Amino acid sequence: MSASAPGSGHSADPNLVLTLVYFLTIAAIVVGTAVYFVVMARITDPEVRLMELITTQREVQHLIDNLSSQFSNFLRLPLRWRAMKPYYTHHTLSWIFILALAASVIVLVVGLALSLAEVARISTLTYVVSLNALFMVRQHLYYVRRTYLTYDAEHYLVLDTTKFYYFDWSVFNVVQIGILVIEFLQLLSFPIRDLLDAFHIAKNKELEGGGDGSDTASFIIGIITMFANLSSKFYVIQFWFLVSAIACVALVMAAIHTYNAWRPHRPLSLYWVKYLLPLANLLYLPMLVMLIGSAACLSKIGTEDYKDSSSGLLRCDDPSVLKPLYLALTVVAYTVGYVILTTFVTSFDRIPIRGEIHYKSQGVAFLKNMSMLLSIVFLLVANSYRHIRSILSLVIVGAMVCFNISTQPCFVEQINYWRTYGLCCILWVALIVTMLTNETSTLSNTGIGGVASALA
Repeated sequence: MSASAPGSGHSADPNLVLTLVYFLTIAAIVVGTAVYFVVMARITDPEVRLMELITTQREVQHLIDNLSSQFSNFLRLPLRWRAMKPYYTHHTLSWIFILALAASVIVLVVGLALSLAEVARISTLTYVVSLNALFMVRQHLYYVRRTYLTYDAEHYLVLDTTKFYYFDWSVFNVVQIGILVIEFLQLLSFPIRDLLDAFHIAKNKELEGGGDGSDTASFIIGIITMFANLSSKFYVIQFWFLVSAIACVALVMAAIHTYNAWRPHRPLSLYWVKYLLPLANLLYLPMLVMLIGSAACLSKIGTEDYKDSSSGLLRCDDPSVLKPLYLALTVVAYTVGYVILTTFVTSFDRIPIRGEIHYKSQGVAFLKNMSMLLSIVFLLVANSYRHIRSILSLVIVGAMVCFNISTQPCFVEQINYWRTYGLCCILWVALIVTMLTNETSTLSNTGIGGVASALA
């Protein structure tokens, strides 16, 4: 590690600034959400408030029923061929991905035990991709069979036929638009980070230490997208923060389920769960992508990618980090967090009021899962396969564009237009990045200004 330049002793550490912004942003969002709903509860008329609570409790109960149905559908896999009828394809693919999961876990344990860095990296990638593919297959089966699982065909018929052309500028809609913009920037950051990383490598081949501009740009991207690019000394703090948060969520869900099963006639009031949905949607990608970044960093220790790349969202080379322990905990935390968060954000299927920005749960499921696949491709696929990584990103974003156009996942058509336009912008950037990263010599001669001109 190079020494600091003279006179820079009083300058702020960018990693420390980014760490503070990351945690303060999360704290501000949580506190702001709580304060907003407390204030609204105080200024609302008691009779109106009572009606809202009754409606919210009904909606939350429907969400809990959907959660239960999704978990039941995810866990119940028939073994006999006759029992798979008529969903042979779904169940067969599910067992294939389960076998891939089991094989990748065995290979990962062997790779960590024998300190085989490349084996650990490939098995980590296989595990994460297999888990996401398995969950996508089970969720698709859930939506195919949803009418039979929930016994509420009329409700879903209304959802499939509801459509609005305009939306109101209410506080709820403003929050939804803000989340939409942040998600757009988060997805856009992946191809841009890949381009900055390729530019950094190309410059370093000609001039030692020629990646400062890339580091500055990555810092700015981290601030905007809430994808913290942390140094090794902050890795342990963030890692245990994420693991603790996911463990607390899992324990709370288990405690509530146990209590309600123990006292079914006096269940806990869970109307407050509805207010966690915007928070879960906002923090969905940052939390899970940080875990993917942790897995990417740990699995690349000892490989060429770790030596020649400034990519990734984390620096995990702290001497106190025990790679086998942290990688195993990362995989477990990602598995639990991904299943819980994805199921939660895709289980809210209420009928929206006119002018309200709301999404169909199957649309949320597909776009969230494809967003995770995009992050997996950019963070876990090796730099030696950069061209394949770029092509896969084009396929994923192209699938998101086609899905958004064909299914119209938002009940408000204006939002569908905006989202399609945003995804097309990401597709365009990914295409330009694919073309520019074909030759590192081109990047070394282009410079950041030339790259910006190409993207424009």
